[in-house]
Amino acid sequence: MARAFVPAFGVTMLVFSLGYALIVAFGETDPDAPSKLLLIPAAFIYGLFVGVWPGLLVGGTRLGFALVGRWTLFPLVVIPAAVGLALWASSGLLASLATDIWDAVLTAGAEREWLAASVGKAAHAGPLILVILLPLLLVDLGALALNPQVLWAMVVFLFTFVVVVGLAVVPTVIVSMIVLLRAYVVRLRERIEARRAQPQLR
Repeated sequence: MARAFVPAFGVTMLVFSLGYALIVAFGETDPDAPSKLLLIPAAFIYGLFVGVWPGLLVGGTRLGFALVGRWTLFPLVVIPAAVGLALWASSGLLASLATDIWDAVLTAGAEREWLAASVGKAAHAGPLILVILLPLLLVDLGALALNPQVLWAMVVFLFTFVVVVGLAVVPTVIVSMIVLLRAYVVRLRERIEARRAQPQLR
């Protein structure tokens, strides 16, 4: 298994590392930036960290092909397709719940006395007034988000979204595990039979 995973994982990380190093080596840098002799190794190391997750994906896929063959693609196709189909089927419900959030925000906004509105004519003073206006606006928006009606509408939307995705993911994950386990057992039996047949051929 290590023979299937480690090379794919390492090569993917190396590709990312070399890519970042080449970008720094041949790219333009600010005059005040450190020397490229320092930046290139730093970019190489940073590329190793960035390449970890893609490396895990590529290595895991390669390992899956070694264990179960083309059946590795089954969950990669079925699970996203099921999630997409579930979201499409519930798009009307989710849209109505999103509209409820918007309506709750509009209602809360209409009932609230906006702090940003207190600036009034001073808003014509130019960009300088934004220093004062922006924090007030953030306070107003935060108050809207914490409004009980808005919070409840958001909770209902998020709960419904999680339920819809869960109803699509859980069954397809279970089916995928069964399919992959069966494919692994079949492939393992084939390998055992192939090894048993080798001495007879000699």
